[in-house]
Amino acid sequence: MGVFEQIAGTKLRIFGGPRKSGQPLTPQRKRVLFVSHEATRTGAPKIILNILKHFSENCEIQCETILHNGGHLASEFARHSEVTCLNLARKQTDELQRKVRKIVQKEKNNPPVLAICNSMESRFIGKELAECDVPVISLVHELPSSYDTEDYDNVFDQSKKIVFPVHAVRDAADKKTPLPPGKCTVLPQGLLNPDFGKGITRQQAHEQIRKELSLPENSFIVLGCGTLDLRKGIDHYSNIAKKVVGQNKSDTPVHFIWVGEGPRWTHSPYHYVQLDLEKSKAKPFVHFIGERNNVDPYFVGADAFLMSSRVDPFPCVIHEAMATSLPVITFAESGGASEAVAGGAGFVVPYADYDQTANIICMLATQPEIAAGIRSRSLERVHSRYRFSDYGDQLIQLSETVTGTTFQNATPALKVMEMPMQRAA
Repeated sequence: MGVFEQIAGTKLRIFGGPRKSGQPLTPQRKRVLFVSHEATRTGAPKIILNILKHFSENCEIQCETILHNGGHLASEFARHSEVTCLNLARKQTDELQRKVRKIVQKEKNNPPVLAICNSMESRFIGKELAECDVPVISLVHELPSSYDTEDYDNVFDQSKKIVFPVHAVRDAADKKTPLPPGKCTVLPQGLLNPDFGKGITRQQAHEQIRKELSLPENSFIVLGCGTLDLRKGIDHYSNIAKKVVGQNKSDTPVHFIWVGEGPRWTHSPYHYVQLDLEKSKAKPFVHFIGERNNVDPYFVGADAFLMSSRVDPFPCVIHEAMATSLPVITFAESGGASEAVAGGAGFVVPYADYDQTANIICMLATQPEIAAGIRSRSLERVHSRYRFSDYGDQLIQLSETVTGTTFQNATPALKVMEMPMQRAA
């Protein structure tokens, strides 16, 4: 997003806006920077936005956000901090260096005491901040298949601490290049909205979805969610649907609903998925319904969640599926979702095993007593193990350790401990 609207009641501004350099907002407070590569409605920006909110509500600090590029969530960032959007190409440039240094130096007697850089995509800003002697905590959510060893080495060098969301992501990074001793910890981020799915009853959501898509009342719905691309595995999703439709001999029709948008033009992954579906009996049972402003009803009204991603480190939709008591089915060796559903909260199948996945879906559709037990464990696990407030408190504690200062108001933070390399249950 190249241009931002000035929004009443916020401190949103594009870089180089009207506030004079050197004019402090609240000089008595320590400046903490929150860095995001963009402000789109995707997982990583939502995570750093929630972190910003938690710090803003619980700490006596001056919150500032640096966005490498913009997006729809920019105004949300601006409700909790001053926002500077650089609107630059995502690479190291002289202009990036100049703009970042101007941000750091804008209050001569009050330099930032910390920067929390979210995702590998923020590494360019992180490098410039570190060279300005701003301590950096890097949150690394990504699996290394899309990054070079040099990218990881740069992040490790510029960071005082590196936080991974799950052991699968940490282990993969360690295989890419050895982790720096004493810098790394595993802290699973939690459910972004603890009230997710609570605004509508299951019966209401059930009726709403089936009416919207003209589905039979007794339809069993398998939900998918994400962008329409190969990383999210929309081809896996449709191929599993074909398997299920082919082997389902019960009176319960199984429908597959995908929430999320992406390229639909000729030769896109979606284009070829549709070509395949047109030649199969599954076409009437697979629905790519696009993006929705409110996804809660689709989670609440579904009966199972299929995580078909090829690569997905620790997706937020897993927590949302668990918060709405959905049995989750995910591939092994595709990211951290298998850690989330441990303890009987879901199913982990061999990577891209369509037959086993289809068998599980048909079992859930025809044996509701099995699904009921998994629903209960899924809901309990997300609200006991994946509370975002715990994650936020742990990050505050880590920030205080890095800076040697106190951020909190009156509420004590949780103690942060380096987690062992073995996976947690």
